[in-house]
Amino acid sequence: MKRRDFLVGAGVAAGLVLPASAKLGPAQRGKDGLLRFADALPLVDFRRFVRDPIKLKSAEILIVGDRKHQFIRVTSTDGHEGVIKANSRMEEVSSLFHQVAVPAFSGRDLRDLQTILTDVYRAQYKFAGLAFWTAIGHLELAVWDMLGKAANKRCVEMMGPLLRNEIPIYVSSLDRKSSPEQEVEAIRRAVAETGATGCKVKAGGRMSRNVDAYPGRTEALIPAVRKAFGDDFTIYVDANGSYDAPAAIELCRILEDYGVAMLEEPCPHEDVEMTAQVVKHTKLQIAGGEQDGSMERWRWYIENEALDILQPDFMYNGGMLRTLFVQRMAAKASVPVAPHYPRNGVETVELLHFAAQASNLYGLQEYRLKPRVLDFEHSPVIHPKNGKLALPEGPGFGAQVDPGIWRKATML
Repeated sequence: MKRRDFLVGAGVAAGLVLPASAKLGPAQRGKDGLLRFADALPLVDFRRFVRDPIKLKSAEILIVGDRKHQFIRVTSTDGHEGVIKANSRMEEVSSLFHQVAVPAFSGRDLRDLQTILTDVYRAQYKFAGLAFWTAIGHLELAVWDMLGKAANKRCVEMMGPLLRNEIPIYVSSLDRKSSPEQEVEAIRRAVAETGATGCKVKAGGRMSRNVDAYPGRTEALIPAVRKAFGDDFTIYVDANGSYDAPAAIELCRILEDYGVAMLEEPCPHEDVEMTAQVVKHTKLQIAGGEQDGSMERWRWYIENEALDILQPDFMYNGGMLRTLFVQRMAAKASVPVAPHYPRNGVETVELLHFAAQASNLYGLQEYRLKPRVLDFEHSPVIHPKNGKLALPEGPGFGAQVDPGIWRKATML
């Protein structure tokens, strides 16, 4: 069993991890080892916070600024509103959003969010996969924001006890075209701007069957970063499924020599056995799961110790409530979580709320090394200070967008 590294000072707050009798996930294993259907206990009692029913009036995908920014905006029949900054996938999944997600949420009391998610999966399970859960996840997150604002509560207050108000970050590079020297310089600038105490760099060529982005890049990059930033600097590496098991194990030996703390997605994400083999052949912490949205898959990872760190993405995993399920399942097994969410500024608010309450939060959290320019009026303006992001104070996820931007928006 590998050592489980949790965020320093996190602890396990009373009431955060559900009791052993709770039926987490889609099934429960009996004493005979057989899996049985089990009803999950409600993770969030929205009725405790919102007195009156909340019903959906509209749900829109809005594009602002020459297609640079996409938003989800929801309104309720009694005038409440929720807004989130979307990821870049909404054009591709817009039909699922409008034809599957919105009808499933319409006419329902949104305080029954857990039941709505169960029902939409049951009705539309043939669509289940990343595109389906991305459409559902965007709408679900906007509903969270709306429910929080209706209750005049921060979302984290509805999730569980607050463990931390500041979240330490690493700067995350998405670049494979850079030389080691260019990458070191980019990280140096980002660290100077943010105070980050770690970084994540790319290895391999991205689902490339053992081929590097160009010959020798990875072998030169890792020692260059360690030399530039010293032994106390945290280094994470992301392979994006570039290697098979033997090549990944060899890469792990190199990364171990340079004190790398975590390797993300060494093998193609769908080949879970291949990744599990790497986990068993290295002391390095192996992370993954950003493409996953199946509760059965998450349970399998945990039970088979197939990943050391789970990395659900709020949008790809179907929203905040389903990600809380993953976090609580993992916490019961003392498995850490570190959400996949490569964003910056006000785009990070969902991550901050989740991280503020997660007892099993791993290490530093992701912040884009080369930030997107958020050139729309919004508050608060979120920027790392001394390597940490502060949890917003306002209701919902705490972000406010100038409503004037909707006048120039186009609808998708």
